[in-house]
Amino acid sequence: DFREFMTLRMRLTDLERNDRRRIKHEPFASEQERRQAMRELDRRIAHLRQAEQQHPCRQCPDLQRHLTWGHRWARETRELERVRHRYESRTGSVARQFDRICGVLDTLGYLERAERNGRTDYRLTQAGQLLRHLYSELDLTVAQALREGVFDGLNPSQMAAVASALVYEARRGNGGEPRHYPGGHRGAVAQAAERLRAIAAQVSDLCEDAALEEPRQLDFGLTDVVYEWAEGEGLYRVLYGTELTGGDFVRNAKRLADLLQQIAVAEPYLGEGSAGMARTARLAMEQVNRGIVAYSGVD
Repeated sequence: DFREFMTLRMRLTDLERNDRRRIKHEPFASEQERRQAMRELDRRIAHLRQAEQQHPCRQCPDLQRHLTWGHRWARETRELERVRHRYESRTGSVARQFDRICGVLDTLGYLERAERNGRTDYRLTQAGQLLRHLYSELDLTVAQALREGVFDGLNPSQMAAVASALVYEARRGNGGEPRHYPGGHRGAVAQAAERLRAIAAQVSDLCEDAALEEPRQLDFGLTDVVYEWAEGEGLYRVLYGTELTGGDFVRNAKRLADLLQQIAVAEPYLGEGSAGMARTARLAMEQVNRGIVAYSGVD
């Protein structure tokens, strides 16, 4: 029929245009292999050309008029194939991405496998419920830090200082370290920061192994500034000697206050003995969200 005839012509065009170009540019072990591939292509083209020439539609007296519509059908068919291929490739990509993410979460204990109707499924663990209630760019690192007790034993100002690394990112890429760690390099803040770095590195390694995009690195460039602010210092004093603008500080402080609030209300998912840490997070949020930070509408 005419559809079969047009399909032959489409296959012939593909071989003559696309396959010739592919063989010309595709690497071969030797030129002899390239010539062999080209000869095989010529053989297939000759076979299709003969089939197209001998097709019954060639005998139709109105063939040229029918070909006008046939070419339109061919264009629409190619477009449909292109869209279908793009959809299938994207769907497959999303499915693979989802499986990789589930694999990382399973490894860390946020998901557990369950057999349902003969197939493997996942369900949330208690840790998964915690992660589900955290909304942060580094939510997995936050959840791991909470589970491993990074913030345990810190006072509100210290907790705010350490947590600032989870929300802050220097604009000019020159952050990473504070001017000094409150309490010194052997103090509680510095030690908690080191533990947080180790957790972030673990998460990053797991993502890399799973061929997932790695989360951004922690940035402790705001640690000392946040500590002084949480201790009650004024805006001018905490920004003195830094390159931060008032707007930058307020924006990051509000993001930090939001994260601390999330940690505070996540107490039911933190396990036994978490009441003290949740209370510290609530106090830290209040000490950060004061003055111009509380009154500002900057997000």
